[in-house]
Amino acid sequence: MKFFQEKIYSFEWKNNGAGPLWCFGSSCIASIDDRVFVTGWETLKDIPPLNCARWMLYERKNNRWERLYTDNEKTREPAPICVLSDGKIFVSENPFMLEKEAYMGLTLPKFSFSLPPDYRNRKNVLFYPCEPVTFIEHSYRNFAADRENSELILFQNKDYDRAYWSLIDEWGNTIKNGKIYWPWGYDYVNPQPIRLCYNNVLLKNRAVYIFGTSDIIEPNPEWRKYKRELTGRQWDYDFRRVFFTFTPDIINEPFRNWVEISSREKTAGKSRNCDLYVDKEGFIHLLWMEKSCDERLREKFFPDEPLTRSLKYAKLKDQTILIKKDILFLDEGEKKLSSGPLFWGGIWGRFHITEENRLYIFASIISDDVNNKNKIVAENFLIELDNQGNIKGNYPVNFEKPFTEFHTSSIRNGCAPSNTIHIYGSVVQSDNEMYYGRIDIQG
Repeated sequence: MKFFQEKIYSFEWKNNGAGPLWCFGSSCIASIDDRVFVTGWETLKDIPPLNCARWMLYERKNNRWERLYTDNEKTREPAPICVLSDGKIFVSENPFMLEKEAYMGLTLPKFSFSLPPDYRNRKNVLFYPCEPVTFIEHSYRNFAADRENSELILFQNKDYDRAYWSLIDEWGNTIKNGKIYWPWGYDYVNPQPIRLCYNNVLLKNRAVYIFGTSDIIEPNPEWRKYKRELTGRQWDYDFRRVFFTFTPDIINEPFRNWVEISSREKTAGKSRNCDLYVDKEGFIHLLWMEKSCDERLREKFFPDEPLTRSLKYAKLKDQTILIKKDILFLDEGEKKLSSGPLFWGGIWGRFHITEENRLYIFASIISDDVNNKNKIVAENFLIELDNQGNIKGNYPVNFEKPFTEFHTSSIRNGCAPSNTIHIYGSVVQSDNEMYYGRIDIQG
């Protein structure tokens, strides 16, 4: 195994509630043969939040990163990228349509795509929903591509109850569009829709698979009140349940009922989807992280609950769980695991599929630096699984600056299976630099 790492660009935070990796379920890095592309994210100095950013397209050429394109429209979130086998690059965009002083409001979702070999010129195609609807800057959109069939699908959230989707061909033409409603939280004190965000989406022969995380305002009134006393914030979001659904044919069949894969609702923990893969036999592989409880609430509400963090795996056939197990499991006695940002909470991972259809996970574990409470340390691993989810190998990846959170080039965004893993993400001890990493798997 060989690995390489380098910085791509720097940016400035501007407190707009997003960042370069905020489309977590999708990806901002893609590869076409030996060419590697990244859609970067930068903030604009003269524009106030929330829509104070724009996206750029980078390519690694001649051993350095070249900026091929800089968008001229303001937006909030990053722009996920997909590629097709003929070399086209598609980017999902959500430009803000109001004056720059406006805090939030109307956007006009679209695709843009470029043709090889010149990726500087782009063609724009509007996203067409199935009914009249308006969108805003909080899109939480998900973008996926079917490399073999040269088709793509985009989901864009609307409010807290649904998302709209569009299946498009290789020239941006809409094949079919529709909408999907999120699961219903009948077991809450106040029943409500369970909005899902940062979803992993996979498109394969017009079958569509979705794996996502609950993202709603804290539904437990007692916990919500207590957390407001601690933080002073009037809001606090719940990432505690992960759900899965699919349709075998997006053209002719509706999505199946949502299946809850995991929940940490009883102890205010965390459960976050990481990745989704469907193999050639039709088995579905899911990867997610869990934290057992919210340490801020533990002493008052569940003092006997142990604090653990884990990276979990499940194998499904249709919606039946065949295998469910821990890939990584850590408790508070092993190391001082970092609470980290609200989002990923100490463990993160993505699947990778090789040319021989071997299944790997690239993973990170983040913990507090025992010598400096204001710093974190991280470890990266490459884990190979067999077809039963058993670990065949667990190899440390000793990047000079280990990755904390990241995207990878994936078959979900149109990249071919490969013996090289391309990584784009944040690294330890840096909060405003984005790095590229490469792992060459030998044998």
